[in-house]
Amino acid sequence: MKITDVDTLLLNSPGRKWTIVRVFTDEGLIGLGEATYSNKEPLVVAAIEHMKCELIGEDPARIEYLWHKIYRPSSVGGIWRMAGPVAMSALAGIDLALWDLKGKVANLPLVELLGGRFRKRVPLYTHFHGATPEEAAACALRKAAEGFTALKSGTRARSFDLYAEDGRPEETAAFFAAVREAVGPQVELLVDCHGRFTVANAIRLARALEPYRLYAFEDPVAPEDLSAYPKVRRGTSIPIMGSERLNTKTQFRQLFELDGVDIAQPDLMYAGGITEVQKIAAIADTFHVPVSIHSSKGPIGIVAAGHLMAAIPNAAPMEFMSGIPWRDDILQKPLQIEAGCLVLPEGPGIGLELDLEGVERHRWRVGDPR
Repeated sequence: MKITDVDTLLLNSPGRKWTIVRVFTDEGLIGLGEATYSNKEPLVVAAIEHMKCELIGEDPARIEYLWHKIYRPSSVGGIWRMAGPVAMSALAGIDLALWDLKGKVANLPLVELLGGRFRKRVPLYTHFHGATPEEAAACALRKAAEGFTALKSGTRARSFDLYAEDGRPEETAAFFAAVREAVGPQVELLVDCHGRFTVANAIRLARALEPYRLYAFEDPVAPEDLSAYPKVRRGTSIPIMGSERLNTKTQFRQLFELDGVDIAQPDLMYAGGITEVQKIAAIADTFHVPVSIHSSKGPIGIVAAGHLMAAIPNAAPMEFMSGIPWRDDILQKPLQIEAGCLVLPEGPGIGLELDLEGVERHRWRVGDPR
């Protein structure tokens, strides 16, 4: 079997353009991947177009070789170790599609190629929102009623001014107090800081939230300063989670060596796909750190991440973006979410196939309104 072409489809989802990658072969099989990098999707599409010249005529079964061919020695279409979220997202989309092809050839679900099922279902967390503590509590109650046992929201920060923004500790705490009272002690709560704060302000915010027994304090500081993470970690009892913005196993290994996080949060797109994130999970396991894949993308990325999460021993609840009613329109079979868990499809590879009529209804092309 040989690769004959690679293309992309962009779908107009809220806040991002789901970037579906298709790898075509001379035997008629098509591998599906995803390369969504929020608000940078046209750049990723251009990178995939640039990289595909490294793939035409290659055997798609040689996943590790092709990953490294693009990442290391390429001087035409690859990265040459210049890892960043655009290039790594492009590489991830190709990587996921190759894994999907391998599963289709073997007639096995992807999880079986990754070591087999460690767990039957993948626990998820989703998000609550509201303009007031009361609205946030009501939203959290609705999500809990849907079966989710872990819920996340942001802080009350209003800017990305690193030095002025402190997340409004008292205001943020009031929201989490209302939600904790509403959902009770059995629902885990997480807060996402989006890398906005200095170490001192992150610690002040965390201490204001400590009475509400949070499961995780996500990305409190700028991700490029790995040494800041352990400083925050030493300053609070809330477990620190991060960082979706790192792009390689080496960066994560350095973060673990610094004792920077209690929960690792690689993004399957930004960190180069299953081939790289599987290694990140293995390195995390050597530090006794669980992994919660950052998964705010489309259904192919969600389910691909679910296959990996189902196979590793050190899995924490995985992110899931609910509230997109037309998500299943682009699929031949809908995603299965039951009791706050992702149920993996039984089909080969990732287990999803596109409904091309649904894809066309939600298609976005360069030049369309954003």
